[in-house]
Amino acid sequence: MPDCRSSCPAGTYLVTDMEISDSEKRRARNQVWTAAEEYGFDPELKAYDEDGRADLYWNCIIGTVRRDYDRDELNRFFTTFRGSVDEQLYEQLVWLGLESAAFAREAGSRPALPSLRRQYARRILALFDAHPSDRPIHIYTAARCREVLGLSAQLQGRDGEILAALNFSGTWDTRELTSRAAEILKRYFGYVPRTEEEAAAVQEQQHRRRLWLVKKQAGAHVDLPAVRGFGFGVGEHLAGDGGKETGHAGIFRLPAITSQTPDKLRQYVEDYFGPALYDRQKSDRIERDLCAGSHEACHLYLANGSNSIDHTIRGYAGDQRRLALKQMERNREYYQSDLVRNRTSIARLTARIQNAMLAHLEPVVTRTAAGILDAARVWRSQYLDDDKVFTRVLRGDPGDLSVDILLDASTSQIERQEIVSSQGYMIAESLTRCGIPVRVCSFCSLSGYTVLTQLRGYGERQKNGNIFHYFTTGCNRDGLGLRAARFLLEESSCEHKMLIVLSDAKPYDVQKIPERGGAVWQDYAESAAVANTAREVRAITRTGASVICVFTGDDEDLPAARTIYGRNFTRIRDLDQFADTVGSLIQNQIRNL
Repeated sequence: MPDCRSSCPAGTYLVTDMEISDSEKRRARNQVWTAAEEYGFDPELKAYDEDGRADLYWNCIIGTVRRDYDRDELNRFFTTFRGSVDEQLYEQLVWLGLESAAFAREAGSRPALPSLRRQYARRILALFDAHPSDRPIHIYTAARCREVLGLSAQLQGRDGEILAALNFSGTWDTRELTSRAAEILKRYFGYVPRTEEEAAAVQEQQHRRRLWLVKKQAGAHVDLPAVRGFGFGVGEHLAGDGGKETGHAGIFRLPAITSQTPDKLRQYVEDYFGPALYDRQKSDRIERDLCAGSHEACHLYLANGSNSIDHTIRGYAGDQRRLALKQMERNREYYQSDLVRNRTSIARLTARIQNAMLAHLEPVVTRTAAGILDAARVWRSQYLDDDKVFTRVLRGDPGDLSVDILLDASTSQIERQEIVSSQGYMIAESLTRCGIPVRVCSFCSLSGYTVLTQLRGYGERQKNGNIFHYFTTGCNRDGLGLRAARFLLEESSCEHKMLIVLSDAKPYDVQKIPERGGAVWQDYAESAAVANTAREVRAITRTGASVICVFTGDDEDLPAARTIYGRNFTRIRDLDQFADTVGSLIQNQIRNL
């Protein structure tokens, strides 16, 4: 389970489980009891503000939900996304809807509740203004708070639709509420419900990995925190087994869970992404070599991407694979929708690359002892004993050049899937027309695995269309993805190598970074993740390969891009300028060969 800081606005101070005082825990429990009109139970969820104080408004909502809705029905719904990479996002979106419904039910009978809601809204907007965030739950929460205060939500298009859909009615019963929530998650966030068995198996694997991390703490006894991000504050979730095993991340505990072996987890990844690029023995050896140091708690899977599906695969992996195939169709449709412009961009980019190669291969006339006689220099042989009276035309030879293209396929790119796949295709097609060997891969991180999927190999000149098989999911452990790319670069027999990364420069993974021999574990996020990614880029350049980035992110992530890639990155602001912008960057690298 990610540390609570991973889900909060930059700069917001959030407490850990040990930093919530016993008095605040008691206060939160009493607040939930009062709203639930039930005493003596241990609330499965209690809410605190950013300073670790019991959040009166949210604890009233939690208690109201316990009192007014069917707990078993809600429990079954939360279980359907338990253990998924987007679990926390799904959970908090559902709670945003529950808040709307619970408030609508209670506002008439609790005169103080509207005032508490407005106080909460003002506090959250102040936090959001002080520490802007692009995380969906923060955007929607801040927008809802603006509405509470009678202001414009400041959301348009898809985001406006989502916020409106999350305005759950207080008249709905539990089944209608969960049905509406499932519809929203499916339509806008790619949610595919899991069975209880599938969710339990994934959570068991996560639990086993957490226990393994604890054992790495040099024998120290470390309790895993039961505290995680909850909106702009934190939520304390009921934990069992002495605090070592976190309970249900929604409002109720999970039932007993079954075991999930490492082989079954690997099979799940294979079902999701397709067959491995190498045999099992070589794959295991690569994982041992690369999953070390900052990535020692991770797994690596190199997949051979395809546009097919094994129809015998059932459950979550099969459903997700089918969704990926649908995205592939959308990628192609997007490219075809502006075919003239895209073909023009390819032609222009091809010309720029060819011009750079021709300039680099410009002929040079040199004096030699054999070749074409230079009559004007014959006298030097007689009087100066200089036998270099011949000339020979030599062409600059940069040696063979190969290019690898690496596409960031994390969920943060979900709104740009069609654009990224089209850009990757146009770069690869241009290089192919210039006779330069190209390989294209995508990468993401899921269930403890960083997955690198080969979409097109060096010798597959006719398979650039496979780049449209790109789809996004999970997190992005950029450091390990680049380390795997460095390993693949070693397979190229070319003298000169170039890596082009299409990324939003926003590395994030739920698997933490070990420090000081495993005694400390740090979040793989923000500055730590950026620094780790930058080190892996430097490691690639030390091999003699060049690394450039086509930046696909937002303005706020430009500093991270500069830290990671230095000056070797460009941003596509207008697709009409795609060829010129990318062409200039590639030309500069070719000149430096």
